Amino acid sequence: ASEWSEMGEHAFAAMLMPNIVWRAGKPAEQVRLAAYMCLEKLLATGHVTGEQLANRAAEALPLFVSGLDDDNVETRRLVCKVLAVAISLLGAQHIDHDQMRLLYPELTKRLDDSSDVVRVAACVPLIAMLRAVRYSASWSQTHNFDRTNFIYFLQGLLVHLDDPSPEIQAEVQAVLEFAAPMDPPEFCNQLRLVRDRHRSPKLCNLLIEKAGSIPPGGTLV
Repeated sequence: ASEWSEMGEHAFAAMLMPNIVWRAGKPAEQVRLAAYMCLEKLLATGHVTGEQLANRAAEALPLFVSGLDDDNVETRRLVCKVLAVAISLLGAQHIDHDQMRLLYPELTKRLDDSSDVVRVAACVPLIAMLRAVRYSASWSQTHNFDRTNFIYFLQGLLVHLDDPSPEIQAEVQAVLEFAAPMDPPEFCNQLRLVRDRHRSPKLCNLLIEKAGSIPPGGTLV
């Protein structure tokens, strides 16, 4: 198992990461797509551990995030899948405040993607990110997400709760349900600020009602 893990880390660092760096031209675009396909399969095998990925996170996460803007729709979809697995592997233990501030604006921006497939795919790493949050209302060295960033995060999501597509609405609602227990009073406050601008206040009211029933330190059920 140790040998397979070392091989996985080598493939990740030496073979795949150099090929996902953006370069101009169609051939480079196809190389990136192939590299992300391989990367997705490699991470799914479990041969790269959270600790190994953490050793490369300072380089890997910005590279992955840059792939969210790739011209190729399939590459953008794959990057969402790769980020979801990578964030889950890293977990709260290995993701710091700066990395959270890198991740959440770019992931929420993908909800504006021209492809609904990518928009739906972006919700998966968003939930993985929320699972990796160590929250404190005020900034703290030992936490990786604070109220200011939480508010910006919610504002980026809430516009899509009123999306014309019911599928997108449902996916964003699911992300918001994961976010609610982090800071229920502020969560409800942000929903109240936007619900009158939505075509229907139904989803906002539903989320406010659920969040209002969350006990301190509890979860939304």
